[in-house]
Amino acid sequence: MKKNLFLLVAIAAISLIPFGELNAKKVYTVQEMIEKAPELVGKTVEIKGIAQHVCATTGKKLFLATADGKRTFRVNAGKDMGRFDRSIIKSVVVAKGVVTENRTYMEDLDKQEAAVLAAEKAQKEPEHCNSEAKAQGESLTATPVQRVQALKAKLQQQIDKGGKNYMSFYTIDDCSEYKVSK
Repeated sequence: MKKNLFLLVAIAAISLIPFGELNAKKVYTVQEMIEKAPELVGKTVEIKGIAQHVCATTGKKLFLATADGKRTFRVNAGKDMGRFDRSIIKSVVVAKGVVTENRTYMEDLDKQEAAVLAAEKAQKEPEHCNSEAKAQGESLTATPVQRVQALKAKLQQQIDKGGKNYMSFYTIDDCSEYKVSK
């Protein structure tokens, strides 16, 4: 009798779990990650998007884009992973890593502006990739100096309205694996 009761309770409990959700894992699109990153900080997640760019210098940064290519999200390779393979560009990729908040304060922007102005004066190309600018929502038609000044103005507006004294940019760090998907 006790065995039958236990079996009946176990079957009833299992039937309450929606089919297919026992091992279901959420894979976020680039757009979903942009919207939900603040609530996912510190969590290991998977993100799916079109590989738009792999950093040519280090190979450690992968930029995944929305289907229309207008929004991107940066994924940083983990220390044990090595480089992202550049052959994945234009492929749909799923990457796994930890969501991280990167805070930028006015002092950081002042230093960045000084570096960009110094590079401009020395007639050198500043060390700032367009893919990075796109992932941060910056204008791609603006010069590097204009980009930094726009960020400073945006942050100052936020501070003047009583908001945070920093800007948050989100990335996926410590990417442990990625794969080309369909």
